[in-house]
Amino acid sequence: MPVAIEGRPRRLNVGRAFSLITVSVVMASATSTVMADWFGPVRYDPKSDQLIITLMYDGTNPDHHLSVQWGLCRKLDQPRAVGPDGSPLRQPPHQLELSILDDQGNDAAKKTYTKTVQVPLAAVSCRPARVTLTTEPRPAYPAPPYVPGIAVIDIP
Repeated sequence: MPVAIEGRPRRLNVGRAFSLITVSVVMASATSTVMADWFGPVRYDPKSDQLIITLMYDGTNPDHHLSVQWGLCRKLDQPRAVGPDGSPLRQPPHQLELSILDDQGNDAAKKTYTKTVQVPLAAVSCRPARVTLTTEPRPAYPAPPYVPGIAVIDIP
């Protein structure tokens, strides 16, 4: 079947058309298997002195094992923030990072699952602190770019 390009009839190259269709199908299926981890509610439980973290993730099964990895304790050297009425806002003097690691980070995104993780804080000496929680980036899955989930909570 001739195709008109710039006023001249031109025959469609079947091999090229097949290649374009194949590339389109591969791109569409790659985007449908995007994996993601993100945070639901995150709270501090003062009675048990632990963080209660709800994490949602996409995968093929609910049996993902989640673990935690603490980062370094840093002293916050920023000036004290001021509220709308001019009064100083209370800020913790330290910053901590906490990564939530998923043992099945390359699991295809077929269904969304929810898991709650309890993180004891009794051994954490860097307190009071602002804790920034992240899901670990997945270097084995380069495209599209993976953006980790982020949550922030203050602990006494």
